[in-house]
Amino acid sequence: MPQGGFFLLYMKFNPISINPQEAQFLETRKFQVNEICRIFRVPPHMIADLEKSSFNNIEQQSLDFVTNTIRPWLVRIEQTAFQQLLTEAEREKYFVRFNVDGLLRGDFQSRMNGYAIGIQNGFMSPNDVRELEDMNRIPEELGGDRYLCNGNMIDIGSAGKTAQTEGSDNTE
Repeated sequence: MPQGGFFLLYMKFNPISINPQEAQFLETRKFQVNEICRIFRVPPHMIADLEKSSFNNIEQQSLDFVTNTIRPWLVRIEQTAFQQLLTEAEREKYFVRFNVDGLLRGDFQSRMNGYAIGIQNGFMSPNDVRELEDMNRIPEELGGDRYLCNGNMIDIGSAGKTAQTEGSDNTE
C-alpha cells in the first residue's frame, strides 16, 4: 500500500453492447416470431411475446383470436359433423355446436354490468345469470326463475292505475 493513502486503480474497458451483426440477428428472430403469429393467426402474447402488449390489448387480442381465428374453424367442423354424422331424423332433433362462451366472457366488471342490465330489463332471470357463471340455482320459491323489470319503466297506461292503488292504500 502506497504511503499517503492513495490507491492506483487499473480498469479495463469491456463493451457491454453487442455488435451490429448480432443485433440484426436478434431483430430477425423477433420478426420470425411475429411472422409465425401472422401465418397461424395467433396473437403474439399467446406465444409469450409480450413486447407490445398491455393488459387491455391482451384481452382484446384474445377475444379477436376466438372470434376471427377459432370460430371460423369451429363453424366448419360443426357443419361437417351435422351433415356427415347425423341422420335425417337426428338432424330434426339434434344439432352440433361448440360452446366458446367461456372464451368470450370478458372481464368481471363487464359481465356483471351486462347481467345487471339483463335482469333489470327482464330478459334474464337470476338463475339464467347463475347458470352462465357456473353457480348453483336459486330455488324457484325464492324467486330464482322470476323475470323482473325496472319499476320506473312501466307502461304509461298502467302508471295511473299504480298511483291510484298506492293512493287508496295510503288513505285507509
